[in-house]
Amino acid sequence: MQPLAASKILIVDGVEDDPLTRARAERLQRGITADEVRHVTDEQLDEIVAGELSGLPRHGMDADIRPVVVLNRFRFDDDEQVRARRVEAFGALTRSKFNGYGGFEWRDSGSAAWRAKTNLVCQPAWQLHTIVGCHFRCAYCNLGWFVNVMLNMEAFVDRLDDEIATHCPTQTLFQYDNFTDTVCFEPEYGGAKLLVDYFARRPGQALELYVGKSDRVDFLLDWDHRGHTVCCWSLSGATQSRRFEHASATMEQRIASMAKCQAAGYPVRVRFSPVIPVAGWHDENRRMIDELFAAVTPDVITIETIRFLDFDAMAASFDLSLLDADFLDAMRAAAGNNHDPGCEVPDETRAEVYEFLFAELDRVSPTTPVAFCREQRDMWDRFAETFARHGQKPDAYLCNCGPTSIPAGV
Repeated sequence: MQPLAASKILIVDGVEDDPLTRARAERLQRGITADEVRHVTDEQLDEIVAGELSGLPRHGMDADIRPVVVLNRFRFDDDEQVRARRVEAFGALTRSKFNGYGGFEWRDSGSAAWRAKTNLVCQPAWQLHTIVGCHFRCAYCNLGWFVNVMLNMEAFVDRLDDEIATHCPTQTLFQYDNFTDTVCFEPEYGGAKLLVDYFARRPGQALELYVGKSDRVDFLLDWDHRGHTVCCWSLSGATQSRRFEHASATMEQRIASMAKCQAAGYPVRVRFSPVIPVAGWHDENRRMIDELFAAVTPDVITIETIRFLDFDAMAASFDLSLLDADFLDAMRAAAGNNHDPGCEVPDETRAEVYEFLFAELDRVSPTTPVAFCREQRDMWDRFAETFARHGQKPDAYLCNCGPTSIPAGV
């Protein structure tokens, strides 16, 4: 486990009643330093979440954040009456699975209603989530203020047969866990091993293990995954990975970990996400692409620019001296304008970034499929010729985590 300095560890009632969850909690605690460790009831946890864990800002460039770690459990045995009572009584716990509900969850992004509302293209799917919160302190994110960890993983995996059969028997790829870079908690957590083993036995189905911005992969290199686990990274250039993604692995370290996984037989996928136009971004991204394809052969690349931050939010979160001057001018000019959610970066600026990245990818590996991640339909249409060369179109495309984006040969 990657060491974690926490402000406090909160152990939810019932965690220590089961030998498996108790053992998992003890393993994780050996990797966490904290000023305070205590047990909490629903009422006490609700008060903390509603208080110090509400309205959390982005990390910004200040990396001195010590999260609240919650050692929690899924409440699979709660009947509907108990669930309704707890939800009503402890409203603050309904977010981020603090109340122990969820885990096998529907991602609505990409549904017809969602596309109509947002004008963005995505693919809806069922996903796996057991941890919310992160080791890393990316300036544009706020997931480092707490870590909520579900510990009864054996029970979670035992339920997957029924969940998949009931909700999505035709889905072939299942993402785990983009609410965190889950490998940072491994191998002590043990969730990745349980899920890799589970999907290794599932004909025609696969797991997407979100490695994210980490390089902690040595623990999984000898596993018998049978090609049914895809390892996926979020990759960024040298400046972004070092200055805006504090405590994460550098660009070079992430690529090296991809090479390890590919050598161990795992299909490798990469997200250029989020692309932040730093000063010299053309050269930095060209180098990133060259080094990536010199080391590995990803079976798909997806791309998205920075989103959900307008100019004022960027000014509050970033050291603006590190950003491209033309990008800053475009963001200033767009301040206060109406835009679709996630499209705070002006269309022409996003298109400039995409055009450059597509050209570089075509130079290095013209046959690698490329897709946008959560981008406007108009932008898909704008680059329709580029996507057509890869057999991609907005209503049927291969991406990192699409519900039918299974790797070849599974």
